[in-house]
Amino acid sequence: MKSRIKTDTLILVISIIVTVPIFFIRKLYPVNLFWDNIFDVIGIILILKGNLIRMMARGHKRTNSQQGEMLVMTGLYSIVRNPMYLGSFLVGTGFILLLWPFWVLFIFALIFYLRFNRQMLKEEVLLKRNFGKKYEEYCQKTPRFFPSIQNILRIESKKYLDLKEAFSTKEKWGLLTWIALAFVLEIIQEKFVFQSFSISSAGIVFLSAILLYGILLSLKNKLG
Repeated sequence: MKSRIKTDTLILVISIIVTVPIFFIRKLYPVNLFWDNIFDVIGIILILKGNLIRMMARGHKRTNSQQGEMLVMTGLYSIVRNPMYLGSFLVGTGFILLLWPFWVLFIFALIFYLRFNRQMLKEEVLLKRNFGKKYEEYCQKTPRFFPSIQNILRIESKKYLDLKEAFSTKEKWGLLTWIALAFVLEIIQEKFVFQSFSISSAGIVFLSAILLYGILLSLKNKLG
C-alpha cells in the first residue's frame, strides 16, 4: 500500500473518531433543527455527487488510458484535470455539512489544499515529462481542480455519465458505504446534539435527499 494511501486512511479514521466527541459540545451547533435538516440534505447530495464523480473519473480513465500510456482528456477530464480530487473534496464537504458545525468547512478546505496541492503538482511534473507539449496545451484550457460553476452543474449530464464505466471500478461501493456511515453518524448526532433519537426521521431526510438528487440527475440527462 502506498504511503499516501496509508496517510489518507489515517486522516479519515481520525476524523471519524473525533466526530462523535464533537457532538457533546452542543453549543457548536445551530439550535434550529430546520436549518440542520437543510444542511443535511445538501450534505447528502454532495456525498452522492462527489462519489459519482469519483466513479465516473476512475471508470473513464480505466477504459481510455490503456494502462497509463494515453493522456486522458475526454469525459470529466475535459472539464477538470483532477476529477478524483474534486470528488473527494465534495464528499468531505458533504460530511462537514451533515455532521459538523458548518464553519468547519473553511478549516477542511485549508487542510485539503495543504494535503493534496503538493501531490497534484508532483503528478503534473510527471505528466509533463511523459506527454510534453500535449499536456501543456491541455493544462492551458482545462482547470487543475475546480471547474466553472456551469461545468460543475453539467458534470452528470448524459454527455459525461457512462454508467457502465462508472460502475466498473471499486469506487461504486462508496455509494453504499459512505451513505451508510453518514446515516449512522447522523443518528448519533441527533441523539446528543438535538436530544432526539429517531431512525425514521433521519431516514426520511436521507431518502428525501437521495430522491431529490435522483430527480436532478434525471433532469440533467434529459437536458443533455
